[in-house]
Amino acid sequence: MPGKPSTQTSLGRYAKCGLLALFAGIALRQNALGQAAPAAAFAQRPCELSNVSPEGAARIRCGTVSVPRNYNNIGAGWFKLAVVVIKSAQQPSLPDPVVYISGGPGGPLTVYAGYQAKHPYAPRRDLILVDQRGTGRSEPKLCPDLYHKLVDADIAVAEDATPVTLARRRKVFAACRDEATGRGFDLGDFGTRVTVEDFERVRHALGVERWNVYGESYGTTVAMTLAASHPQHVRSVVLDSVFPPDPMPLRSAVAGGALDAFFAYCAQQRGCSAFFPNLKRTYRKTLDRLRRAPLEVTVPPDGQIRLTASSFEALIYNLLFYPPNYPGMPRLIATAHDRETEDLGPVIASVIRDFRQQDPALYAAVECRDRPHLRSPLPNNADSYDREHLNAVCNEWSSLGAPPLLPANISVPVLVLEGQFDPVAGPALARRVAETIGKKARFVEFPLIGHNVRAFSRCGAEIASEFIDRPEEAPDTSCVGRIPPIGFLPRYPPP
Repeated sequence: MPGKPSTQTSLGRYAKCGLLALFAGIALRQNALGQAAPAAAFAQRPCELSNVSPEGAARIRCGTVSVPRNYNNIGAGWFKLAVVVIKSAQQPSLPDPVVYISGGPGGPLTVYAGYQAKHPYAPRRDLILVDQRGTGRSEPKLCPDLYHKLVDADIAVAEDATPVTLARRRKVFAACRDEATGRGFDLGDFGTRVTVEDFERVRHALGVERWNVYGESYGTTVAMTLAASHPQHVRSVVLDSVFPPDPMPLRSAVAGGALDAFFAYCAQQRGCSAFFPNLKRTYRKTLDRLRRAPLEVTVPPDGQIRLTASSFEALIYNLLFYPPNYPGMPRLIATAHDRETEDLGPVIASVIRDFRQQDPALYAAVECRDRPHLRSPLPNNADSYDREHLNAVCNEWSSLGAPPLLPANISVPVLVLEGQFDPVAGPALARRVAETIGKKARFVEFPLIGHNVRAFSRCGAEIASEFIDRPEEAPDTSCVGRIPPIGFLPRYPPP
């Protein structure tokens, strides 16, 4: 990205695409040979899910929906998407279900159906879960034999984004690309606009006239594009932790701003500042020390990792996503500053486990199609966290696809939930997205929350549920002002 354009101008440019969305949706469902796609159908299959209670199992249906590999050429073949429908515990169900669109891109979803069954988005509405093409139990698997090499290459770049590690990652991604295309997959058959047509086909297959769309993280990109493309089939939209369209600010700028907000909060709280005076300065000193002398950290069960300034910065940004990490973050920074490694290992292991849930190949398959800025050189002020992204990969991966859309001035009610410490977009950028969507959008900022508001805020879950039931009414947001303060851990654990 050669420069950092005005976000408002950029969002406006994408908003102008909204009028074209209906035509794009029609075009995608035609093919070059003039053939029409066969009617969509839900093929029920036995549910092979873990951690599902007997009560939950009785409410769950599992199956697949076949989608065209290429909506412009039906003769190119089909992919099967894994779909799970969870009947509401309160019967009878209301007619308009909730479809939850998960983040990533590249993470599984239907495997967590047992958990989702216990945590309804709206108590009297059915819930629909879909593994997006290439994720979870859905086809295809682009290069499964190279999965571990891709993950390891990404971790190596996070540890130290040198010309050597970046070149090694490009080589592994190129091998993945060659393997995928050698198996007959077209990397042009991915991207958010394609994902939206997949969801439309699932809606047809399930016989749903309208649904309530709940997007989280990258799922908000899909949700916004779905609402822009097919507003007549969308009753309401919840955007939880916005993943905004291109061009985005530098990742380090957004994440750094969120971390500064966390440091400012610590400085205002006696329970934090008394043990960790000037936490921001301690953090900066820690990075300086790690640049001079990285730490060797034992990561359970049987691993060793070299903790550099780059990887420590990435670790802290990752911890910022989720509020359960907040009480221990100041202590962790102090631990690294004092070059004590015992407590670092389990935390790093947990972050790596979460990281390995994502498929790097599918992430590239979507992001490289969606994001023009990933094909441009990074600006001079980019840091190591920015270099972990796919800028050095996308030009060699696939052609650029049609961009995601912002549903500007639509008649569908939209609720935007954003956490104060979200390192992906942050309140300012999420608010601009809500303003661009227009008068039907409501914006709610949640203090002391990072990414994925509903999962970590009972208040957020209640507001979202109330909004889905009555989207035309302003939800009661009074609980936002009653979120309790963070209970920080002291510098050293008691004896």
